Amino acid sequence: MGSEQEGTGGRFDRQTLLKLAAAAGGAGVLGGRTAVADAMRAFSAAESGRLRVLDWAGYGNDGGQSMFAQYVKQHPANKPQFTYMTNESDALAKIHAGLKPDIFRPYVGWVKYFATSGLVQPWDTSLIPNLKHLNRFMVKAGQHNGQQYGIPDDWGFDAILYRTDKVKPKAKSWSLIFDDRYKGKIAWFDDLNMLTVAGLYLGFKDPWNQSDAELSKSQQLLAAKKKNVRLIWSSETNLWEAFGSGDIWIAYAWPNDWVQMKKKGLPVVYMRPKEKPIAWVGMLMLLKGSPRTHLAHDYVNAWSSTASAKWLEDNYGYGHANTVARPSSSDLLQALQLTNLKAVTEPNAHLDRDIPRRAVYARRWEQVKAS
Repeated sequence: MGSEQEGTGGRFDRQTLLKLAAAAGGAGVLGGRTAVADAMRAFSAAESGRLRVLDWAGYGNDGGQSMFAQYVKQHPANKPQFTYMTNESDALAKIHAGLKPDIFRPYVGWVKYFATSGLVQPWDTSLIPNLKHLNRFMVKAGQHNGQQYGIPDDWGFDAILYRTDKVKPKAKSWSLIFDDRYKGKIAWFDDLNMLTVAGLYLGFKDPWNQSDAELSKSQQLLAAKKKNVRLIWSSETNLWEAFGSGDIWIAYAWPNDWVQMKKKGLPVVYMRPKEKPIAWVGMLMLLKGSPRTHLAHDYVNAWSSTASAKWLEDNYGYGHANTVARPSSSDLLQALQLTNLKAVTEPNAHLDRDIPRRAVYARRWEQVKAS
């Protein structure tokens, strides 16, 4: 790690430190980093108001309460207040429009973007005791220039869901979501990462940083195969309805989609394509200037607990960065390779990463949808 003082003490002015000292019972608190951390815990009562969280649907008071139950028990007067985001671009737009959350949760491919944006500040990892239980590869992925900007939590794969009674793949490959044999029975995900997947299928060296010529080939592939697509989904509910009704047999999907279709009794497989799935990791981030930094650390620590992790795995079918937790389902344990600490990294999967020309990818994807 880099300078922890920059990530912690640097956020507090002299007046605040004096208050911390008083809360700790003496000026000796200023003598060391551990003492400051202890004082911050004592000082938490001075942080007022409800913690403001910008998150995805299903992770707030609409079903995800178990994820932060420890926090609510700890701070009943500062219960989280949620605003929902549909994707990272939506979150960014909301923040630029004036929304001031304390915490929000982009995914790992956005860590560098937000770390360099001036919108977020690093976490003080000494205030997150459960960090020691989190997957070290995912923790490292949340760092930029030696500071911890993202605390990893939920994770999973972008891969392929299909019905075994309807679909006979020619190969374990991303080619299945482009297969002309299943015209009208395929679902894509509404995200610019479709260009990344096309790049993986086409064998490009770096699908996240394609040249103009490579992007043109990826765009041409998607535009040519769009005729086979019945649904480009942004809401999992829409995907579940279409897949569950039989309208869709093949989908670009996440682990929870496989879990939900198995619950419906459908014969489904969650394929790991030979080009490898794309692994994603949710990263809780702390907004710069938050007046509730300690409450935010407690919230993230609750999210990182073993109890929260097991609940997430059992109920949502995603993995959790907490390596101590184990889901009740042996099928999920196997599908996510939860005993493999490197399940989200090479050679098992491509961990999603920064797209240097994200705006170009976004424009190309919009052109595909409009074609």
